[in-house]
Amino acid sequence: MKQIYFYDKDTKEFAGYDVIDDTAEIPANATTVEPVDSNGVGLYDPTWNENTNSWDSLTEEEWKKKHTVPEVKPEPTQDQQMLATLTKQVMQLQVANVQQQKVNASLTKQLMDLNKGGN
Repeated sequence: MKQIYFYDKDTKEFAGYDVIDDTAEIPANATTVEPVDSNGVGLYDPTWNENTNSWDSLTEEEWKKKHTVPEVKPEPTQDQQMLATLTKQVMQLQVANVQQQKVNASLTKQLMDLNKGGN
């Protein structure tokens, strides 16, 4: 059994691997050359170089630059902004309501005290 490494026919980019029988024919878009560097370390986005019968690789910096995803801060929709505004208003009204209840309770107590004293 031998391991073969596939590459895309057009882009020559590494496309996977498989194990085949020792006597099986290697497909046209495959090689037995492992996509690793001279130290046996895997390559960054390896591509097959037919002229040198070897794999080319990006540098680590090139790979990071290619695969960096910019952070996108989502913008709230108009509906979300309206909901936030309405939620804030409801909270403010709830605070005002609690304050009004305290005032009402105080005034009711004062009225009751006046009624007791007036009799």
